[in-house]
Amino acid sequence: MKQPKINEATRNKLFSSNSETVISAVRSLKECGNRSYLPILFELLSANPESEVKAEILKLLGTIKDKDTIPVVIDALQNKKYHSIRKELTTMCWQNGLDYSMYFEVFTNLVIDEEWAVAFEAFTVLENLEHFPPDEQMKPIKLKIARALKTANKQKQYFLEELLKMTS
Repeated sequence: MKQPKINEATRNKLFSSNSETVISAVRSLKECGNRSYLPILFELLSANPESEVKAEILKLLGTIKDKDTIPVVIDALQNKKYHSIRKELTTMCWQNGLDYSMYFEVFTNLVIDEEWAVAFEAFTVLENLEHFPPDEQMKPIKLKIARALKTANKQKQYFLEELLKMTS
C-alpha cells in the first residue's frame, strides 16, 4: 500500500504560531487529509496547544472514518512518546466508531496498566465492539484479565469483571 502524501503548505500551516492558521489547517484536513497527517496531529496534541487548537484536533480525530488509520492510531497508543495524550487517543477510538476488534488485547492492556481515566476510555472502546476476536485469541487475554483482577483496585475490578462477562 502506497503511503499518501502530505501537502507541505498544509503541514507548515499546522505548525504555524498563529492558532487561527492552525485551526484552519486542521479543518481543511476533514476534506483533503489522509492518515499521513495523524502523527503530525499527535505531535501537535503532545505539545499541549491552545485549547481551541486542541478542541479542533480532537473534533477531527473523533470523526475519522478511514479504516486505514487504525494501525496508525494503535501504534501511537503503544508509543511511550504519546503517553501524555493516551487518554485522548483512546477516546477518539470509541468516538470514531471504527472497528478495533483486532486490537482487543491492546485496549485490555490499557484497562489493566493505565491510570483510571485511560482505563475508562479503553473499557468504553471494548464495550462498544460489535464482535470479539476468535476464542483461541481470547483465551490468553481472559487469563491476563483474571490475573489482573487479583491485584486491581475497586474501580479497575469493575472493568475487568465486566470484560470477563462480555467475553464469556
